Order: sequence, then structure tokens, then C-alpha cells
Amino acid sequence: MTGTIKALSEGNHLAYEQLFDSMYEPLCRYAYSIVRDPGNAEEVVQKTFCKLWDHRETLNIQSSINSYLYRIVHNDCLNALQQQISHKEHNLNYLATMDDAVETVSDHVAVTELQQAIDTALAVLPPQCRKVFEMSRMEQLSYAEIAKELNISTNTVENHVSKALKILRVELKEFLSVCIILELLK
Repeated sequence: MTGTIKALSEGNHLAYEQLFDSMYEPLCRYAYSIVRDPGNAEEVVQKTFCKLWDHRETLNIQSSINSYLYRIVHNDCLNALQQQISHKEHNLNYLATMDDAVETVSDHVAVTELQQAIDTALAVLPPQCRKVFEMSRMEQLSYAEIAKELNISTNTVENHVSKALKILRVELKEFLSVCIILELLK
């Protein structure tokens, strides 16, 4: 077991910090070459270092620590890409389902009335919150893309979207209950 691996397994914070400082940027560049999104790349690398620390006592590294970290980042990037693909497929399936639901709901509620309610509900949102929500839901941008474009953190984007959804649920509750009931009757 190399010195760094042994120091990590013993819980040496200084060894961990030195490893982090020396490997963080190269691993981020490597992750970016796979996922092509700087926010996702950093997230993968940060999770890698968290996993390394969480499992430090049971490390069984047969190669160098650098190779081990690159392999984890590589695998996690592939998993992240697969999740993105699954998420996009889910969104497409959801949109197709919603198209059917809108047709069913339009038998009961005029589409113009629903659109007016949505427009009114969106107008209630604070301006920045509305902008983030529209970029996420209408322009289909990822949280990382929105954060980069608006120069805010991805956590702030996530908070804005969460806040918008809460407000919209309240503002559109009469329409949402109709959609849910009709969906359950299918």
C-alpha cells in the first residue's frame, strides 16, 4: 500500500487535502472531456473525493491512487451520461403523456382558460424565479446551463425552480386536481 493510500486509510486529513489539491483540476478536465458540462464534471469529481474519504478505511487499491481516481471518475461520468439520457427519455415520455392528458382535459376545460391560468400563475412569480423556471421548463436548459447563463450557482437555480413549482401548484391547484383525477381514471 503506498504512503498516500495508507495515510488516507488512517484518516490523515493532510494527505487527503494534498491529494485533493493535486488531482482536483486534472480530474475535472478529464470528467469534462466525457460529460461536456463543467458543472456536471465538477459534481462527479466532488462526489469521487467524498466517496474516497467515506470509504478510506476499507480502501483496497491495487494500482496507483491516481489511476484509481481516474477510473472512478470515468465510471461515474458514464453513469451521469446514462442518467441524462434516461432523464431526457422520461421527459419525452412525460410530454407525450401530457399531450394525451391535455386532450382529455380540453374536453372538460377550455384550453384558453387553462393557458390564462398558467399565464396568471407565471406572472405571480418573482422575476428571477420566473426567468429561471421558463429557462428550465420551456427552453429545456439544464440547471448548469442556466446557472452559467445567469451567473448564479446551480443550487440557486434549483431553489428558484423549486419555489416556482410550489407557487404554481398553489396557483393552479384547481386545474391540477382535474388533471390528476383524469389521469387516475385512465
